[in-house]
Amino acid sequence: MNTMKIGMAMVLALAVMSLAATCSAVEPAGKSDGEAFCGSPLAKLVMGNIGRFLVLRSELGLTNDQRKKIAGIVKSHRDEIRPVAKALLEKRRAVREAVINKPGDEAAIRTAATDLGQAIGDASVLASKVGAQVKPVLTPQQVERIENFRAATQKATSDWLDQMGK
Repeated sequence: MNTMKIGMAMVLALAVMSLAATCSAVEPAGKSDGEAFCGSPLAKLVMGNIGRFLVLRSELGLTNDQRKKIAGIVKSHRDEIRPVAKALLEKRRAVREAVINKPGDEAAIRTAATDLGQAIGDASVLASKVGAQVKPVLTPQQVERIENFRAATQKATSDWLDQMGK
């Protein structure tokens, strides 16, 4: 779990730094693309979700015993997680490459997207399996906080989609 937490923290930190770097590197005189992005609903959605996740992480208050139990559960599935995660990343890259390198090739893009959908399904099934084992380790209050986090994230996404329609 420590390796997983460190990895997740690094990814979040890199995402925040990248967004912050983009936002701080804008031209002060006019609205550049970077400045337009930083004030955009999408940027606000991304930063808000990262912020909500960091708050959740600090408020969850996992005990050392819970951390050890969760780490044990995750480690017991390591051999399943690795290939599923690798396939997910490879399929995501394949979609991006098809979109960039085969513009207009609907068949290639749809095939890559279908393959990604299968990989997402595989990852979702595994996440459900692992999550079902982790949930009993958590207190009812911790489970409620996670559910509130999901609800807030879903609401923020719905609000963003509503703003895009205006």
